Order: sequence, then C-alpha cells, then structure tokens
Amino acid sequence: MHTIQKQMSNAQWWLAAFLCVAGTSSATSEGFRNPSWLGSTTEVIRITDVEFTDTATILSFHERYKPGWWIQIAKETFLEDMSRRRYKAIRGEGITLGGRYVTPESGEGRFKVLFEPMPEDTRCFDFVEGFQGGNFRILGIHEAGQMPEVPQGRTFQMTDKLEQEFFRADTACVRGRIEGYSREWGFDNMQYNRSITMTGEDAPITIDIREDGTFECRFFSYHPEEGWLLVRKGDKGKTIKFYAEPGKTTDILVRLDGSVKCAIQSPGTFSLRNSLKHDYQTLCDYPYSEYKEDTDSLKDFQHLVNCAMRKMEAALQLADYMAWRYEYTPWERHLAENHTKLVHGEALLRCAMAQWRTIPAEKTGERTILDQHASPDTYRFLHRMPLDDVSCLALYTYNSFVNSYEFSYPLLKAWRGMSYLSEDTLALADRRMLAMEQRLSGHTKPSLCGRLALLRNMAYKMDDYLSRTESERAELAKTYTRRRGQLAPAALQRQADRIYAEALERWAAPVYALPECEGTKILRRLTEKYKGKYLLIDFWGMSCAPCRMAIQESKAMREALRDDKDVDFLFINAEGEAPEEEFRNFVTTHLAGEDVQQINRADYNKLMELFRFLGIPHYETLDPEGHVVRDGLRYADTPLFKTQVEQLKQKAKQSVK
Repeated sequence: MHTIQKQMSNAQWWLAAFLCVAGTSSATSEGFRNPSWLGSTTEVIRITDVEFTDTATILSFHERYKPGWWIQIAKETFLEDMSRRRYKAIRGEGITLGGRYVTPESGEGRFKVLFEPMPEDTRCFDFVEGFQGGNFRILGIHEAGQMPEVPQGRTFQMTDKLEQEFFRADTACVRGRIEGYSREWGFDNMQYNRSITMTGEDAPITIDIREDGTFECRFFSYHPEEGWLLVRKGDKGKTIKFYAEPGKTTDILVRLDGSVKCAIQSPGTFSLRNSLKHDYQTLCDYPYSEYKEDTDSLKDFQHLVNCAMRKMEAALQLADYMAWRYEYTPWERHLAENHTKLVHGEALLRCAMAQWRTIPAEKTGERTILDQHASPDTYRFLHRMPLDDVSCLALYTYNSFVNSYEFSYPLLKAWRGMSYLSEDTLALADRRMLAMEQRLSGHTKPSLCGRLALLRNMAYKMDDYLSRTESERAELAKTYTRRRGQLAPAALQRQADRIYAEALERWAAPVYALPECEGTKILRRLTEKYKGKYLLIDFWGMSCAPCRMAIQESKAMREALRDDKDVDFLFINAEGEAPEEEFRNFVTTHLAGEDVQQINRADYNKLMELFRFLGIPHYETLDPEGHVVRDGLRYADTPLFKTQVEQLKQKAKQSVK
C-alpha cells in the first residue's frame, strides 16, 4: 500500500480513501429531504429538497430577503460531485437563470433549479454559482446525518529551520492588471490598509493604477502576509485579496467578472496554491448575522462561548472539507484551521469587551460581571486558540485577534494602576501581566500572543516614555533591555530594536520636514496659505461619530481663537463618504467659518500613507515653516490649548531633521 501511495497524487489518494469510506455503506437514496451542508456563502437561499431522477437533479430552494429586492442565479451554475465531475444547470422553475428573481411582498419565495442528472447513489456534492465574490456556493450538501468522512491530509509542522525561513525579512512585490480598466471607472489608485501585526503600527500603502490597468507595489515585509487591496469610489468599495512573501513577486489578474487570479513567482513552503481561488475565509467565518443573533439572545457569557465553540467545530469540519476538496497544501490547510479558530475566538473577546466596558465604575451592583471577566476561567475557550503559533502572523485576521487579546479585561487589570515612571514599577506590571497571560493561555510560559502584547505596548508607549526627563529616559533604556530579553523568537527582538531606534530619532528631532513625495505635494497645496502659523489638521469623516463629537465639542474653543495670529485649523475629509446634503448641514452648523477641504479619495489615500494612519479622527500639527510637530496640538479648553501653542513655540526653536 505504501508503494501505491507514492505513485498517486494527494488528490488521487484522498479520493481513493473517500471512495473506500463511501463504499462501506449500502444505503442509497432518490434524494435528500431537508438536506444538510457544511458551509454556505449566503443566508438568503437555502436548499429544502434534493431529488435525483433519470433526466435531472432537482434542487428546491427557499428564499428569504427584503420584499422587492432581487437575487440572481447565473446560467453557468453547476453541481460538482466528489469525483470532481460537474453537472450543468439546465433551467429554472419559478426562476429564470441569469435573470432577476424579485422577492415577493411576503419576503419569502420558492423556486427550483434543474441540473444534469447525477447518479442516485450520490452522497455528497457542492452547489457552485462561481468563485468570485458575491457568488452563491453551498458546500458539502448531504442527507442529514449521512455526511461521508473526509480523509485527512498531511499536517503542517513548523520546525526551527522553517521558522527562520518564515521570518526572512525582505522586500515583497505585488503587481498586476485590472482587465479592461478605464479612467472613466472613477478611481486611479488602490490602498493596502496594512498594519504591522508584531507591533500594531499602521502602515497604509497607496498603489497607483496606470492607464492600461497595471499596478505595482513594493514594501518591506517581515514574514509572509495576506492583504486586501481596497478600491474606493465614494462610499462604495471593493476588495482584492492577495498574498505576499518577502523577496518574492505576487502577480494578480483582476477579471471583469470580479474574480481574481493570484500567483507567487518561485513558490515555496509558505506559498498559497489553491486557497486564494477556493477561499475558506468567508465560509469559515462566524457570520455577523449569527453573531448578532447569538449576542442579542445572550443568557450569560458562558452560553455564548458554548454556542461559538459549536460553530467553530462545524467551521473546522468545513475547513477540512475544503482542504481535501480543493487540494490545499499542508500550509494552506494549517492557515485555514488557524483562521477559523481565531475568528471565533476574536468574536468572543469582542463580546466580552463590550460587556465590561459598558459598566460604569460607580455601578457596584454589576460588579459580578466585572468579577466574572477578571477570572481566567471565563476565558478557557482561549485554550483552543493557536496562541503560540507564529504561522498566524501570515493571517490578515490575526492583527485584530491580538488587539482584542491584549486589551482583554484580565490583562488590562493586571497592568492597570502601575506607574510607568520607573523601571521597577513597570517590571512589576509586566510580571503581573505575563503571569495572568499564562493563566489565560493555559501555557507554562508566556505564549506568542503574550509576548506580542509586551512588544506592542512598547510601540504604543515609546514616545510617551521619551517625552520625559533625562533620568526617566535612562529608565526607559533599562526597560527596553529587560523587555527585549523576554521576547522570542529573534524576529520580535529585531522589531523591539527597530521601534526603539526610531523612537530615539523622533526624540532627537521633535519637528521634522516631510519627505519629497506625492502626498507632501498634496499637503502643500492645501496648507501653503497657513505658513507663519501653527496649523492643527483634523482628518475626519461624517461616518465617524468620535470625529463629529470632537468637532462639536471644540466649537467654542475654535471661535475664541478665531482672530489668533498664531494658530489656525484645517479640516480634511474624503469626497463621497456621506450624502452631500447631510455633509453640508453639518458643516454649516458646526464648522461655519472654518476651512473645510473635501478632497478626492486618491489624494486622501496618499495623505493617509504620508502620516501613517488608518483610523479617524487623526490629527497632525504643522509649525510656521510647514514642518510636522511630532507631539502636536490636541483639542482642549481654550486656556489649555493656548498653553499647548506656547509649548510648541519652544519646540520650534529646535533644529529640523
């Protein structure tokens, strides 16, 4: 048997194993009543009946949607059985293939789709409208309780040698072409909203699209990473998924039908082969509608944990099915399983955060909820998470998971109340946090997530540490050395070295000149008339409640400084992100007399890249020479704001780097 296996491909071997399993049962059926399936890209339609006849395979559907809204099932839709044979759609009953099916006033509809006949003994198959975003896919359709066992493929093991290869830092290149592109489409650039997961730093990248639809982006990458190119037009957006590796080039073709072809030159151990086309993420996620329904009917947090873990197990079964079905490499299968665990775990951490953050400090009657979230036992589901697996750094979803983990109540509570003015108190806070992290993770030493929390805290707080006295900066050097020794693998230490060195540079040059780039040219056009003044730039948006609140609350202060010769304000937002009338009403009411600049999305993206921010509100300060002040102005009451301006005058006397 071992010799035979060597002569077969993985797909052939898994298929042979599947047929052996299927052959152990003599049960046959003329159809499935109320069939089950492993995963679906839609909650709008569900299959209620499967019928096998000599002339057709008939799928009956129940549709639930908003009255008057429509769906469509493409003519190219097919069924695919376990031997990879496809059965084309023939016609619809109650629906026209390729045409619009409008939801009745009742909000529910029923129709059938007929396909070429499948064998009556078919035990499992897929319904596939297509593989681009928005297509319906229902995978692993089977008779309830009769799902065949999915053969297990090879597992991925991260060795020390592979870990060194994984953390090979180098320039990654992503290049491609948008089929049939025209400037008339209304956009000429894209954005990669990149965050450096190890440190939590924002690093957005703007990618220009040439007139022929080609584009190219190069960035320094510390490990393989997933990403999404975001194309925006007004308040609409489309994402294009890609995967990049340090030292390699990723080629992307974006087709007119919305599908994406992505391939890496010189593929290796950490390359993706099939999972980009046959993507597991949408199918294996915790659907927001289900999450909202589960949280709305929340009895207690443990009830939600049990519910989420059941759904995670079902999603893991789907991940295994897709890995077998679409011939994932061991690396792709490993990522699929880790992603599935992380999205369900992050949903629970997010719910827990929403619970304890809504309790006012003085409301002692709800102290039991805080006590519950202070206990590691509440978070035992984290024992199922890949908290110590460096391969998770390749996943786009890992950054949000780590963020939710590091700001979970037990870790915050362990760190809270400790002064950052001395190395001794900070060291005690770190020990408390890491001890609690071990209890959360169930590990005998701090997990990778725990060490990332330590590293990311360094990145968040570094400028605050350096803004103190000379003796306190000496304490920071001790803190850096001690924390660096607690970080592993070596890639984390290299990140600690980088953020410390960059922080020292910022401290030495609190005011700096902007680099010569397109973003700087755009900024100069907007700010040239403010030379000679300190300028507070407010990047904001109508869809951002904190942005609007800050603008409303600062109105009195801004009016008091209307005739001040030393300071002014500039408000920048992107065109089309809110209805024009709504925008104009807000400006008239709360920003009358201010300089409000609406710029196109392409220019706004380049300013985001220039100042390295992803979220709003975001504030920047320019000095009278047009240089950027690192520790700039912030909204405050009028006397405090004037004090800030006086302090900046002192900083302006320092040399510009």
